[in-house]
Amino acid sequence: MPDPDALSAEQERTWLLFVGVMMWLPVELDAHLERSAGISHTEYGVLRCLSVSEDREVHMSRLAATANVTPSHLSRITARLEKRGWLTRSSDPGDARRTLARLTEQGASVVTRTEPQYAAEVRRCVFEHLGDEQARQLEDIAEALLTPLRADCVRLLAPRLPG
Repeated sequence: MPDPDALSAEQERTWLLFVGVMMWLPVELDAHLERSAGISHTEYGVLRCLSVSEDREVHMSRLAATANVTPSHLSRITARLEKRGWLTRSSDPGDARRTLARLTEQGASVVTRTEPQYAAEVRRCVFEHLGDEQARQLEDIAEALLTPLRADCVRLLAPRLPG
């Protein structure tokens, strides 16, 4: 008698394939960014997040949540990026207990230079293997899964396109 609480065979296969993508796609993208730009996938994600935000500025707490890192890990990441001149940190003038990270012109230039190579790698690893309908389905599935977990990330990083 099958366990009613267990995943079905189809759910188990789907889940294992999805876990494989979650594990190995970031590793592939991380290696590409290290080779092409000398930065990690997480560092690029922090810079990219700042580049798409209003005034290229985000509170560190929100940045940590969006990058899915602990505040102390984000502190180490931003210290490395700050040392390279790619971002600055300062107290929020409206609330001195909060720290703002701000992308510098040099950091924006890194994002601008890196974005085309990163996009090409994402196309190679993901979209070249999907048809148009599969890509739309992937978008819908990703949004359906991410929204209840991190709606703030969906709003910040992937706002709905017009049309």
